[in-house]
Amino acid sequence: MHGAPLIIPCETQAREFDAKLLLAAVAAERGFDVLVGSKKEINKRIAGLPPSIFLSKSLTRRNLLNYELLDRLGHTVVCGDEEALVYASPDSYLHHKVAPETLRKARLLLAWGPQNERLWRESPGYHGVPIRVTGNARMDLLRPELRPLFEAEAGRLRKRFGPFVLVNTNFSRLNHYFPGQSRQRFALESGTRAPAGLDPGRGLAAHKARLYEQFLEMVPALAAACPERRVIVRPHPSESRDSWLARAKQHANVEVLHEGNVVPWLLASEVLVHNGCQTAVEAYLLGAAAVAYQPVTSEHYDLQLPNLLSHRAFDLEGLLDRVRALLEGGLAADPSEVGKQEELIEQYVAARSGRLAVDRIVDALEEHRRVPGVQRRRPRLERGLVSAVAAGRGALQRLEAYWPGHHNNRVFLRHMFPGASEAEVRQRIAAYGERLGRFGALRVSGHCPNVFRVVASPE
Repeated sequence: MHGAPLIIPCETQAREFDAKLLLAAVAAERGFDVLVGSKKEINKRIAGLPPSIFLSKSLTRRNLLNYELLDRLGHTVVCGDEEALVYASPDSYLHHKVAPETLRKARLLLAWGPQNERLWRESPGYHGVPIRVTGNARMDLLRPELRPLFEAEAGRLRKRFGPFVLVNTNFSRLNHYFPGQSRQRFALESGTRAPAGLDPGRGLAAHKARLYEQFLEMVPALAAACPERRVIVRPHPSESRDSWLARAKQHANVEVLHEGNVVPWLLASEVLVHNGCQTAVEAYLLGAAAVAYQPVTSEHYDLQLPNLLSHRAFDLEGLLDRVRALLEGGLAADPSEVGKQEELIEQYVAARSGRLAVDRIVDALEEHRRVPGVQRRRPRLERGLVSAVAAGRGALQRLEAYWPGHHNNRVFLRHMFPGASEAEVRQRIAAYGERLGRFGALRVSGHCPNVFRVVASPE
């Protein structure tokens, strides 16, 4: 007899899947019957899945219909927010990332840290739902206990590329994988006002466009300034590589790649260059060098936390100077700034020591499932009608897979979630178990393409 069902969907394989496998293993060890894998594949089949705890990753308005269907199918929606670390201001985060009506659908909230908890409590949609400050599974992978798992891959990257500087970009809304999905570009080209539903507005779009142009100019300049090193440009998963590839042609030491989890890339690189990228938070926790390139600044639109945790450069000459100094080991952090950065990170990221975030998350799930009436079955007729609607949405998504330029297009989905085998999932969980001394009695099986069931093996 297996325990309570738990569904852990994953949207971007390179960013989330390793961490969510760790969470799945801990939950299965503690008695949950876990499905983990591709969010799109799970959503297509949600009508046929038993009522479960559905662990979601976003509180934006676009999730509202899905959460309504999940609730009416008898699932319990538990939410974290993968993007709750990086924002321009608390007001902008609440406006763009937390829709009051969506927040009201959550039955439990899992916060990255104290700051995340405070913001949710200040939201107009907050309705008294329990909030647990657990940390995030992605940060567990950066801790000393698990970081060595990435050293072998980091070594392969060093051997493959030699010394390199890593440039991470985050211009997906301006330079999307599918041009028709470039909402910021559309906002800039459509006049003074973007059509209803297309967000963000022209101010942010114009700011990002200026930054984008500066980054396009920066890459060849960086390559010329560091001829003895590679410059690896790693675009956002949803971003087109075409403009970066065009710049790469100018210099033999520039490559444009987006492969695997970012952790081994950070461990292997000598310096990370970014602007407002969450990867810089991960670099800080790994002790890796990072420079925030800010040739265009705005108190309204700059994404604060990653920049504040990095060395900062406000023009191209300053960037090249700081990169050279870091490569030569001659740029030490100001002790006063280090103290401020530590105070800052403590507010944003919990579970940096002590029990892992994944254990704290499963604690919260166990506590939640013991509350009477949390998971409830709807009347049979209602469930049947809602199941038909959910099945229809799944069928529509299968048709959209053949629609050129659609966000459910199969080419884009393969780009976002290239796939994993049962053997790879077992191997990854076994590697976690070896490092942590756990997970010796788990069973992994395939449920559907890129979705896996993880349960405790019967004794």
